[in-house]
Amino acid sequence: MSKCNGWRLLLASLLLLIGQMAHAQTCSATITTINFGNVNPISGAAVSASGSITVTCNWTIISLAPNAQVCLNLNAAAPLSMTNGSNALQYGLYQDAADSIAWGSTTAGTTPISVTLAKPLIGTSANQTVSFYGLIAANQPLVPTVGDSSTVYSEAFSGAQTVLNYEYYLLGPPGCSTITTPATAFPFTATATVVNDCLISASNLNFGTTGLLSSGINATTSISVTCTNNDAFRIALNGGSSSNVSARTMPRQGGGGTVSYQLYLDAAHSTPWGDGTAGTSMYTATGTGSSQTATVYGRVPAQTTPAPGNYSDTITATVAF
Repeated sequence: MSKCNGWRLLLASLLLLIGQMAHAQTCSATITTINFGNVNPISGAAVSASGSITVTCNWTIISLAPNAQVCLNLNAAAPLSMTNGSNALQYGLYQDAADSIAWGSTTAGTTPISVTLAKPLIGTSANQTVSFYGLIAANQPLVPTVGDSSTVYSEAFSGAQTVLNYEYYLLGPPGCSTITTPATAFPFTATATVVNDCLISASNLNFGTTGLLSSGINATTSISVTCTNNDAFRIALNGGSSSNVSARTMPRQGGGGTVSYQLYLDAAHSTPWGDGTAGTSMYTATGTGSSQTATVYGRVPAQTTPAPGNYSDTITATVAF
């Protein structure tokens, strides 16, 4: 009778040991921030980045399930958005470098990242590092900066958004949708810095052809500028060949005379457009992320007519932001 009781006690001990072994087997994940770096909205280009996830699983010394299936779920609605206040920058997170397989979750009926680990021959712990990929969508020119400075946008994932499930097995990995192990979070952040930038182009100003300069001649042209949304900028015009913003001249091609002229910010020709020195002013505005046009008003005043010929000057327009 006592012998039978001894076997029962031994069986109970084995069951208890197996239960403790199963409880000791756990998996966890650590993940890096995914940083897109500097993003220029007016370039219209998509921006890529990548991060990494390190999955670690532990076994007991003796295990009847030497393999572990780990499922990394990202439960967030697409498209994802990094924000700064009420401003948003859209992007996506993917499982592959081609950005073709979105990182999803079983909760949403999409595909999580899955990792399979095997118990090592020596030791009780194994880890594996996998990459994930991000892509900021192209053509988001209206994304603004704040305070005329580079502006950080970010999105933090935590709690039910980042869920790790795992299951140990002997033969054949279970599907992620069937794993019921209590979820573990692996929080991380996506971040990008939106920078100020401007693109500028100008058209020639042509005063046409005349015989005498006995009366003034007016002409206009335009400067096109595209600056990051909410970025304050200014456009300066230099003095050309005269190096004097308050007394510009067009030299005769081949030499032998000049024609005086001036450039203005207004149609009334009351505010000379220069670099802010010698009584001149600069064009100032705030970027919208779209092309903006600044009109240049030119005037050749009445003056003594120089020798016939072609007269021209080269002006450099500079945008500062």
